[in-house]
Amino acid sequence: MIQFSVYVKIFPNRISLFQYIETLKRNLPSRGSIRIMAVTNKQYEKMLILVGDKTIQEENITEDPLVIL
Repeated sequence: MIQFSVYVKIFPNRISLFQYIETLKRNLPSRGSIRIMAVTNKQYEKMLILVGDKTIQEENITEDPLVIL
């Protein structure tokens, strides 16, 4: 099993993702293991929950991109 810690960051587009990866490459630690996996919205929507439920935050997210506070 690989997972020790998992961090998530959302990018608005691929250009932002690639810029972030370049920044990471310039600041890598001398030891350890860092892996990146890019997932599209469509792929994320197909994720299965095997244990537990969606969080309140996940339940409140809608398809409407406009959020009025």
